[in-house]
Amino acid sequence: MEALTSSGHRKATVARSQGNTTSEGSSPRAALAAICLGFFMILLDGSALNIALPSIQLDTGGTMAALQWLINIYTIPLAALLLSAGLLADRIGARRLFLCALGGFSAASLACAVSPGLVALMTSRFLQGFFAAGVLPTTLAIIARTYPDPAQRAKAITVWGATGGIALIVGPIGGGLLTETLGWRSIFFINVPIGLLALWLAWRHIGETARRDGESFDWLGQILAILGLACLVAALIEGGERGWTDPLTIIALVAGPALLIAFIATELHVSAPVLPLGMFGNSAFSASIANGFAFQFGAYGLQFMIAIFLQRQWGYDALGAGLFFVPFAALWTFATLVLNRRWSQKGARWLLIAGSVVAALGSLICLGVNDRNSWPLLLLGTAVAGFGCGLFGPSCNGAAISSADPDYAGLASGVLNTARQIGMAVGIAVLGLCLVHTDPVLGARIGIAITAVGFVSIAISAYRYLPGHQN
Repeated sequence: MEALTSSGHRKATVARSQGNTTSEGSSPRAALAAICLGFFMILLDGSALNIALPSIQLDTGGTMAALQWLINIYTIPLAALLLSAGLLADRIGARRLFLCALGGFSAASLACAVSPGLVALMTSRFLQGFFAAGVLPTTLAIIARTYPDPAQRAKAITVWGATGGIALIVGPIGGGLLTETLGWRSIFFINVPIGLLALWLAWRHIGETARRDGESFDWLGQILAILGLACLVAALIEGGERGWTDPLTIIALVAGPALLIAFIATELHVSAPVLPLGMFGNSAFSASIANGFAFQFGAYGLQFMIAIFLQRQWGYDALGAGLFFVPFAALWTFATLVLNRRWSQKGARWLLIAGSVVAALGSLICLGVNDRNSWPLLLLGTAVAGFGCGLFGPSCNGAAISSADPDYAGLASGVLNTARQIGMAVGIAVLGLCLVHTDPVLGARIGIAITAVGFVSIAISAYRYLPGHQN
């Protein structure tokens, strides 16, 4: 952390408390409801879209690459802008950013719903990701301001966390039901009334957080990060679709690493880098960030791949595919909200090792996938994998924060969430390649094996680099 401190990154200059800007009738519960609705809407959108992808493909005539882009053109700006969004929240206030970003996300959702074609849909999805990056970092900041009492704040954060679990369950079922009854556009339309309700509650009941002045944004680093990540993901997606000798694929393969190297060089020389590289001098922190990447790669990449496989290979409809994921989501939620908290005294290291081993076991069970008669094995394997992910997923956050300098806990959380979103983008790109294999069943098995290796790597990394009683 010395390099980070010596760079003077994000030194607080003049902190200006804004006081309570809510009306006299404001309610902390209503403020929490607004935060949770915004958080729920963003998570619901992603999980519901996985189920609707084959219907979108039929309606728009898109390719497998187009389906991957529909997910990743949202994930790339979200991943790349999270750190800057957290800094912006400090500058203008978390409430103001939350309102602007949530309003933008709702408008972009409406644009997705009425998109006349694939290009317009992808453009609107990019805007969704752009605005989602402003919603996510503000939720916990607003909770901290709304609930100054530590005990009440802990309860509020539990409710916030439970919202994610509910979205994980409702997303596949709701997405399947909406797609089958009203069409895929309805999964975007549903965001509009939810967003308007959240905006009304936030406007009336959320107080502004403190603001601070600071150094200028690292615009060059931010642009290089977005372009480098986009080119890297493009190379993986288009390589599977166009071939690895296609000129576009070659350009992306060359440009991606070059832009990311330029990004690293920029971060080493600017006074206020968007990603302070000095943080990675701590091996435990670096391992925690790598584990966050691998977690999102496996957990969400697997869900994407199997959702497509069920509908394209086994002929499931959208609702059937959504229902197939109920055990996966329910066990994930149970392990997160019940077991992870009950076993928290064992430490993040223990939970990471135990949960990732269970998730790897679930992936290995899924390797028995064959024809449609093998559905019990796939159902059991995904359920076990979901249970394992729920068990160790929250500990990725705890391990990263515990490993970082306490003065930079917020920044450490932003780096972790950025790595997780990048992991999801790369996971969807890599596992999507497996689905275009000439033998879809073999391709699915290859993808499942890759996720198993990823989960095992988390156990090894946690055992090797994290302290034994880290909480």
